[in-house]
Amino acid sequence: VGMKLLGEQTPHVKWDYILSDDSRRCYAGYLPSPFSQESKQAFFEEIRDGTSWVQPEGRQGPIPRKTAWMVSPGCNCHYTYGNISVEPQTYPQWMVQLMQEVMPYCGINSQSEWPNSCNLNLYSDGGMSVGWHADDESLFQGKFSDIYIISLSLGVTRKFELRTNWPEDGEKHLRRCSLKSGDLMTMEGMVQKHYQHRVPKEENIQGPRINLTWRWTLKHRPTCPSGRRRR
Repeated sequence: VGMKLLGEQTPHVKWDYILSDDSRRCYAGYLPSPFSQESKQAFFEEIRDGTSWVQPEGRQGPIPRKTAWMVSPGCNCHYTYGNISVEPQTYPQWMVQLMQEVMPYCGINSQSEWPNSCNLNLYSDGGMSVGWHADDESLFQGKFSDIYIISLSLGVTRKFELRTNWPEDGEKHLRRCSLKSGDLMTMEGMVQKHYQHRVPKEENIQGPRINLTWRWTLKHRPTCPSGRRRR
């Protein structure tokens, strides 16, 4: 396909690609949790307690989840979507340690190649959600080039759904999977241009879930020191 999928770079684990849309260069990989129960619980507690969570006001009131935006040292880019702007927090030490555990399962063994940003969401129960959207903000350049997003789920199991923006006749429109604690997922290639994704409400679900989505910020804000260093 002309691009290297993350799951092809991990001979020690087997990724399952639930989406392989060659015509649109869109791929979504799934890896069942490779972590122990003790590790997952420790990850969850460290992230929950070590993050400054916010619940911004959207156009229709507070968004139905808590969120945080973390960046590598030297970046001061806010994460802006819709009318919401989330201030950056520099990667804490626990994030570095977590990435040391997670990234080798994604074929990323060198710290210099790690994602330089991460969006975190905390869903306190099944009434919390995120609606249909794409991570197509200019920071990530996902409308214009192949990009990678890596997701880690912790806590209760929640549904994750992907849908095609412009399905062709007879084409499968919706893909759905259940993400358990410790599961890893990717969105690769042009997914943010051609697909949307969501975490729907599930009123019968009790208990919290944390989701981290690591990204590579490619187009820093003009005032960002990281952007100036790249020029």
